[in-house]
Formats: sequence, structure tokens, C-alpha cells
Amino acid sequence: MSPPLLGLDHDWHRQRAQLRTGRMRPPPLVAAGLDVQFEPDTGRTVNLGGLAVIFGVFPASLPEFLDLARARLHLGAGQASELDAVLNTRILAMWAWLPTLRQDCYLELDRATGEEHVWSIGPPAGVYRELDLRDLPALFDSAFLDALVLNGPGHWGGEAGLQRLVERFGPQPMLVAAQLSDLLDHQPRLLSKTLETARTCWPALSQEDEAAWVALADQEHPWVNVQIGRLALRLGLVRAARVLLRYATGTEVQPVAHFDLGQASEALGDLDAAEAAFARYAAAKPNDPDAWRRLLFCRLRLGHLAMAVETLKRYRSAGGRDRDLAERFLSSLAKAQLPGDQRAMLTGWMLAQLGEAMLRRLSLRDLVAEIETRRCGGADTALAIKLERETERLRLELEPAASTVERGVEEAVSTVLLALGLLVRPRIGRSVRAVSGDLAHHGLAALELWAGQRIDGLEALPAGLDSPALLALAELAAQTAG
Repeated sequence: MSPPLLGLDHDWHRQRAQLRTGRMRPPPLVAAGLDVQFEPDTGRTVNLGGLAVIFGVFPASLPEFLDLARARLHLGAGQASELDAVLNTRILAMWAWLPTLRQDCYLELDRATGEEHVWSIGPPAGVYRELDLRDLPALFDSAFLDALVLNGPGHWGGEAGLQRLVERFGPQPMLVAAQLSDLLDHQPRLLSKTLETARTCWPALSQEDEAAWVALADQEHPWVNVQIGRLALRLGLVRAARVLLRYATGTEVQPVAHFDLGQASEALGDLDAAEAAFARYAAAKPNDPDAWRRLLFCRLRLGHLAMAVETLKRYRSAGGRDRDLAERFLSSLAKAQLPGDQRAMLTGWMLAQLGEAMLRRLSLRDLVAEIETRRCGGADTALAIKLERETERLRLELEPAASTVERGVEEAVSTVLLALGLLVRPRIGRSVRAVSGDLAHHGLAALELWAGQRIDGLEALPAGLDSPALLALAELAAQTAG
């Protein structure tokens, strides 16, 4: 077994070795120029030409890797001048990164003699093996095709390029998964087309049977699992999506996969996993305000208030607007069946931080009208009368303390109404009395959280559950629950 001319202790090899063993990946395709001189006194000397990263090209097999070198990188006479130092040397060296093997495939082609040698390098660092070019290992052909996909969409050639690869190599899992990724990114509404594409490789997949999707998790490459999971999420198969999307934490995937994992985890009530996934997405896409918004809501529901303050700052610095955040918050309260303690945490904190934007979006008067519409269809019923009466009584109770800050009374009363879940019918399984007691506790908790951020001292607020208006509104919320 002959060693490479360019020793593995050289900087160019060592830098790639460091990337291979770390969390980063080496550039997919790199070329360098080498010249060799023989001196009587010093022996063989390797002189280095330039080094170039080759973009937009990656061979689909080991023979194509060799052909690429023989054809001077397919660049012909019109190559860029900066490649002269690479192409106008005697020996062309090329590195191809193979993610599934965690190896580099390294080539040295002597243009003067036509002699060529290929080695696999790593893992671990410093280990290399020369390949027999008369009997090319099939493992490396599949590794090159996988690398073409995993090294990024810039090598796929879009939908048409992927289709040509499928026609050439068949509907292999990695290629079909790349088709799914491309369709989900560029044609997100064509879910029926995307599902049919998935079925070319996995015919058992359907919208009715989640088990068939889950079964793939132990059979396919993690990157493939993630793309199937993204499709499952969009088809409403949340549990299967979460099982498949969990593989996003252990492989290199596009950032949106972490966002999708966060959505699936949140929908299933696993807020810790959702927070971790949204944090990874936000780290990868720090200029996306939606990343920080989803992370903010998770952290508030978990009670991570100190982290929530910093997350709100990041949301705003990414261009997020308070009015949009208020809109999304109100929408989530109206649609989601949140546990009462989480709803209280969200409401108390958000009204304190975004009170002005919240009230511009939905004033107290409009909030009462919205509740009446949702609870009794807007009719002038006894329920509506009671809601208006008790809301006004609560306003009078809170006015001495809450009026010390601008629009504080409106904010405080709105906090209680939202924390009681009056915008959505809470799910209950106990008596009205028991539920109203729980709701009152949640309303008071939200009010105290709001007051702690907006006013100094809580002495003038209703002590404990001694507020008749709060108790009456909690009972109303429980009586009108579905």
C-alpha cells in the first residue's frame, strides 16, 4: 500500500481531518495542484500549487470522480484564472467528502504518466487505505451517491436533476428523500404529489396508517427519516412525524427540520423537546422572528421567565413586531387547549410586556364583545349581561392599584379574562365548582405575574381569592365550558 505524495501530516490533510472528527463537515469537493522534483541531496520534494473548492459539482459514483479529474474538472479551456495553479501542475489532487462513511476519498492523478491512485482517509484520523481501481468497491459508489444528496441541494440540479438521477439509479431512499425535501421546500401545497413521490420507494405509506411511517425509522438513514417526517407532519400524522423528526438531532439537516420537530413535539405536549428544537432552529436562523416567537411561547409555558426576556429581545432584533406577536398570542389562546397554569403564565407575562400592542389589537371592550360572540353567539342573553356586569365590577376592584400605570386597568382586567380561558371552551371532567376554583387560581396567578412587572407592590390588588368579581367570572367560565 503506497502512501499519498502529499503526506497526511500536511496542513491541507490535517484541516480536513479536524473537520471530519468534529461537528463540522469538510467542503464537499476540493482540488489542489502538486509538482514533484527530485534532488540528489534532498530526494523527492513536493511543491504545492493552489487549492480550490469546487462548487455546484459532485460526482455520483467513484468512476465519475475519476472521470472528473481526468477531464480537468469538466471546466475545459474556459476555467477561471484562479484555477491555473491547480490545473497547470503535473499532479491533480482531489478530496471528496463522503458523509455516510465519515471519510474523504482522496485522489492523486499524474497527468504526465496517467498514473492515478485513490485512498480512503479516516476514520480515525491518520488512517488511510488505498483502493484497487481494477475492482472498485460498490460501497464507494453508493457512498458517492449519498454524498451528492447529503452535501446539499446545490448539487442536485433541482427537481429535474433529481428526476434524472432517479431514472439513472432507480428510486433509492436517499434520492427519493431528496425529492421530498425539494417538493416540501418549493411546492409545499402539492402534498398529494409529494406523497405519491414517497410511495415510489415506500408503497405502504398512506394518510390512514401511521404505523407504516413509524416502521421506517429503524430502516433508513437519519436524513431520510427526517424528510419523511416532514411530510408526515404536513399530512397531520403528528406522532409518526415526531418519531421520524427526532433523527434531526443526530444528522446534518436543513434548519426547517428542527422547526418541524419543535411543532410536532409541542403538539404532543413535550415542551422540553419543543424548546430544544426551536432553540436549534433559532441558532441556525437568527434573523427569522418566527423562530424566536415559537421559542418564546415554549419558554413561557415552561415558566422560564428570565430566558423569555432575552428571547423577546432577540425576536425584536430580528425584525419581529409587537403587534404580530400579540396577534399570534391571541390566536393561540383562542385555538389551543392549554393547561390553565400555562395559559396564566403566557397571559400575565405577555400583557405586561406587550400591553399597548395587545390593547390596540383587542381593547377590553372588544375583548368582552369577542367573548360574547364566542360564548353565546352575540345574543343579548343572561350570560352576556353577567359577563359585562362582573367585568365592570372587576375593573372597579383593580382600579386603585392598576391605574397607577398607563392603561393599567384595561391590561389587568384583560389579563384575568384571557387567563380564565373565556376565549376558548376548556375541557373539563369535574364539577363546575371544582373547575371554577381552578380557574380562579389561574386568573389570580396571571394577575399577580402581570402586576409584578407593571406596578410596584400588590397591596391594592384583591388579596388571595377574596375578589367577588374574579370568582364570579371563574364560575361563568366554568358554567359555559363545553
